[in-house]
Order: sequence, then structure tokens, then C-alpha cells
Amino acid sequence: MPAYRNDTMRERKGLDILKTVLITSREFGSQIDIQHRKSLEQYFAENGWQIVWNSAGAAMSARDIIQQDARHKLDAILVYSSSDEINHEVFKECRNLKVVSRHGVGVENIDAAAARQAGVAIKTTAKTPGYETVADLTFALLLSLARKVPQIDATLRKSGWYRPVSSDVWGKTLGIFGLGRIGKAVAKRAKGFDMKILASTRHPDDAFVAANGITLCSKEQLLAEADFVSLHCMLSHETKHMIGAREFALMKPGAYLINTARAGLVNQGDLLSALRSKAIAGAAIDVFETEPAVNDPLIAEDLDNVVATTHVGSYTVDSLRRMDFLVAANIVEAV
Repeated sequence: MPAYRNDTMRERKGLDILKTVLITSREFGSQIDIQHRKSLEQYFAENGWQIVWNSAGAAMSARDIIQQDARHKLDAILVYSSSDEINHEVFKECRNLKVVSRHGVGVENIDAAAARQAGVAIKTTAKTPGYETVADLTFALLLSLARKVPQIDATLRKSGWYRPVSSDVWGKTLGIFGLGRIGKAVAKRAKGFDMKILASTRHPDDAFVAANGITLCSKEQLLAEADFVSLHCMLSHETKHMIGAREFALMKPGAYLINTARAGLVNQGDLLSALRSKAIAGAAIDVFETEPAVNDPLIAEDLDNVVATTHVGSYTVDSLRRMDFLVAANIVEAV
């Protein structure tokens, strides 16, 4: 947790003039407890910042942000959701803006080129060990899919005695797309289940690959051989819809897809078709194209081969506490 500035430091830095930060979600800091939220507000206040909150329960559009800037002259934006729209218009119109701080690591919704042109810094919470937290959820989803835990639990709560034949995890083959920090953390967990690990990655860490007995292979080989396919890539023009009808056709009928990265990595229409037709055994999804995803077809159709969570990969007390203060510190230290 960053230390608060004292009055002497405030005077030296000229903090008698308040700077303004827009926080794009009214949920920021409130998931843990009231005191945590107050501590974050106090941290901003003691460092010379006033907060403008998004009062709506939805992500902010560029127009929403520009309207707030017209009222308050924003010095910083704390971006809470990958659905917030931080495009070139924001950087063009918000002329006092100095830093955009992302709660998380995904910056696909932020126009980085426009930010550079405008001289606005982009910060993330990549320095926190939240990747271990996401890896935990990835493996929880993998196990839930294989052993049909959500379906069994839901049926039993309705007084049904459901005993489906499910799938093993021990000794099976895990295919990982993207062997960055989260991918590596998932691979280490898979080692504990004596899984064979295949990986497709653009920037292989040869030492890690060798130490963990990972086989680097093509996209096609991974899809054809894996019993579980887990996505851990950044979303970019190159990776958008990297999994679609062609890829589902390459997968085993008994294979499962797990996506705790970004919804855009998968063609959602093709995924729905593959799940309906049982071309693959199932999918576990923590990320959606539009969030909240209450009307998403993957949820609305109530398919029995889908396990879905509400973008909670990093939502643990420890992880949130670290991320909340780092995303705030990124702003305070940048301006």
C-alpha cells in the first residue's frame, strides 16, 4: 500500500491545487469493504486529487468521458473495464489529460498511438502478482468443466441426484496459447496433475519450457492433440478471432476450451455453434464481448456444456487490494 504524503510534501509539490481523476466505475474499491474504499479515497485526497465518479452502472463511452472532461478538466482517468472507450477522440478533446491508469493489464480499449501523440502516459497494474490469481481461476474452471461440478451442484440443490460420467484431468494434455506470466502459472499448476503440456507462443522462454517439460508446437498440432485448450494471449489485430470454426473443427470432440483472457480471441458465433452441435465437449468462459453479459447468447441459451463466470479472474481480496492501490499510485506518481 503506498504511503500517504504529509503536509510538507503537499506544500512542496504544490498540492494546494487539486487535480481531478475520473474513475470509470463506481465499484472501484468497494468490493472488499467500506474501509478499503475510504483508504483509497484518502490516498487520493492526501496527494491532492479529487475524484469524479462514473455514476452509471455501465462502462463509459468516449462521449461520456468527454462530457465529464467538459465539466471537470480531467488530469487522469482510472480505467476499470475493458469496455470503457478510451479512443482518439478522448485524447483529442481531453486536453488536460496526463495519464490513463488501467485496472488490469489489457489495454486494447485504449488508443495507444493517440495517447503517445497527445503525450499521455498509459499505466497498468502488470507489476502485481495477479497473474497467479487468474491462473487459479483458470484451473478451477478446467476442473469444473471436466468433472461437471456446476451441473451436479445445481441439480442437487433442486433435489435431483445427478451422477454424470465425467472426464479425468490427471495425465491429460493441456494446450496453452500464450506463455506469458499467466500461461506459465497455469503450466506450473498442470504439472501437479501430471499433464502433458503443449504451448503455442510468439516469445518462448526456452529455459522455462525446458525446465517444465513443455512441448512447443504449431497452433494446428496443439488444437488436434489437446484435451484442454486454455487461452492466455493479449488481444490484438493478429489474435482477434484466433479461435473460430476452423479451429473448433481441428479440436477433439471431447476437448474443452477455457478462456480467462479476452472474449475477442474467440469468434463467439462459431463458439456457440460448436457448443450447440457438441463439436467440442464444452467451454468455460470468464470474459464476454459486452459486460455485464446478462444477455449474452452463451448465457441465455443455458447450455449444459458451458461454465461461465463474471470476469472474476483477479477478484480475490489479496489481488484486488494490491491492484486498487497500484492503479491509484500509478496516477499519483505520474503527475
